[in-house]
Amino acid sequence: LAARNLTAFVANGAVLPRESGVSPLPMKDGISFVSPDSMAVTLHLPNHGPLTGMGIPCGITLIVGGGYHGKSTLLEALELGVYNHIAGDGREYVITRDDAVKIRAEDGRSIKHTDISFFINDLPNHKDTHSFYSEDASGSTSQAANLIEAVEAGAGLLLLDEDTSATNFMIRDKVMARLVSDEKEPITTLLRHIRGIYRTLGISFVIVVGSSGDYLSVADFVLQMDHYKVKDVTKEAKSICEECGIAGQYPENEITVPAFSRKLKPVKPGRRKIKSMGTDTVLIDREAIDVRYLEQLSENGQTTALAHMMSWILDNVKAEEDIQHIIERMYTIIEKRGMEAIIPASCSGGHPVLPRKQELYACLSRYRSAKIVR
Repeated sequence: LAARNLTAFVANGAVLPRESGVSPLPMKDGISFVSPDSMAVTLHLPNHGPLTGMGIPCGITLIVGGGYHGKSTLLEALELGVYNHIAGDGREYVITRDDAVKIRAEDGRSIKHTDISFFINDLPNHKDTHSFYSEDASGSTSQAANLIEAVEAGAGLLLLDEDTSATNFMIRDKVMARLVSDEKEPITTLLRHIRGIYRTLGISFVIVVGSSGDYLSVADFVLQMDHYKVKDVTKEAKSICEECGIAGQYPENEITVPAFSRKLKPVKPGRRKIKSMGTDTVLIDREAIDVRYLEQLSENGQTTALAHMMSWILDNVKAEEDIQHIIERMYTIIEKRGMEAIIPASCSGGHPVLPRKQELYACLSRYRSAKIVR
């Protein structure tokens, strides 16, 4: 993908719809995917030969269309494209760059000294958003923290769905801006920053949009889902933006990158109980870490591994060690010596499966008992 300047690829013939909302099996007689001609690329696989499909280039890509036409289905396939698939899944050749992270609002999550000042500042209660702390975050603050923490974890592609996002984080229309002036609104929307994020950090976006039309003005590519078929409507979208006078209203300015300086302090050593419950919960002693909104966790073995990896971090953290450093240190050990260097062979809770660094970052950030400082 990197050699082609692509963030994702969906092969022609892939079957993206699932049998049901609770089944991972492909839908019987599901419509096969066919790339628009304008976005078709052919990859040459050493053990397969040429493979043609849709390449999603780096940049900002929108997925639009009516309800129930397949927008979220395509996004969900891209979310799980960070993993290999077994034969018969239907998405064997849906490939997404392996550092892609799905971002959403997450009301009630714990935030530990994350710098969200890029999006939220000048709160009425004078709370410091350069080192924001909350035991019960709102939709907008949680989504801001989720995005910043994904960048901290090295994400190169961010995936968002309008349906699971905080509206006031995503967009603020001109009518509301006339009633509530910018000086009285502490939230700077993603819409205003998105071009700058791509220009400065090189982070691409794929966003499902159903009603936030202003996002058309910042998009590089616009894909329309129509009865599970994909159309490239980029030219039409740009024409509409010109007609509506919204083209170029959100310039691609360079941005100031938030400081990633969070550190983890040592905790009191001792035996601890660890457990996982499905892909929803990691238990450390009496605290349940809610990971159900980490939508790219795909099987129970990953949360089993997360529980043991969290325990290893708590046992091995040095005095105020950078979060990035200790996680890199752990994965270096795993790469050299295998998972058994971190997770005991006799571990309980089923067979552990190595999660990505991004999910470990996210789990640690949601651990309320963690002594995270800045």
